[in-house]
Amino acid sequence: MEGVPNHPRAFGEELRRLRNVAGLSLEDIAEETKISTHILGCLESGDFQYLPQKVFSRNFVLQIAAVIGADPDQLADAFEAAWDRFLLASGIHLMAEADETPVAQSVRWQFWLPVIIAIAILVIAAVAILRTSGPAIELAPESPVRSNPGSADPGVPVTPSLRPTATEVASETDRVVMMVQVQPDMECWIHYRDRDGVAGGRLISGGTTERIELMGPVKLTVGDADAVVIEVDGVEYKGLGRPGQVVHAEVSREGLVVLGPRARND
Repeated sequence: MEGVPNHPRAFGEELRRLRNVAGLSLEDIAEETKISTHILGCLESGDFQYLPQKVFSRNFVLQIAAVIGADPDQLADAFEAAWDRFLLASGIHLMAEADETPVAQSVRWQFWLPVIIAIAILVIAAVAILRTSGPAIELAPESPVRSNPGSADPGVPVTPSLRPTATEVASETDRVVMMVQVQPDMECWIHYRDRDGVAGGRLISGGTTERIELMGPVKLTVGDADAVVIEVDGVEYKGLGRPGQVVHAEVSREGLVVLGPRARND
């Protein structure tokens, strides 16, 4: 093997080449190893999403190496590198980490929500008892209606003009629209969380563009820094890092700022 393939498809092509050199078919290997032709086909096509867990798949690779006469250690190392690239592209490891916090928050709310409801019911009941048992209170006469000096009718009350609150104005100015485009023949996963706690993630196929609208600032994680072009307010950001590198960034109306990379094996 020349070098170590670090992509599932490259690993599968190398595995098929070694099998052809040995003059064997998938059926021959299946008969010798008792591995199904479906699993063998997925290994050679690079479709790792249809394989069993890594420990079982690696053991299959070692069995195949023994049958086709390949170096088992070198072929296992190539599989390890291809499997890491598969996890990086699919975002499985990040989504597992991102899902831990909402579960903990859900457990806490399941405990506190009934307590809060019970306290609220007790407060309402106490207020109702005090109102029915206390002495009658004579209400002061209703204040006269103030007339509007600019109105022809002296009985029209003064009504202040309604203006948007500071929160409403801030909501419009802090809204961020991102256009995430993935380079052709590539794929990339992203994960995001905005200031209001809205979070999500997805795997974007090559040659497609996703429009994401959130409240800034937005924390953004990109699975392959070299695979995406991100447009914010008409400004394009590309080349965020090396190929295959996970990058964290913050996006706001002012633009995109790269916060730092994350090692592949984190």
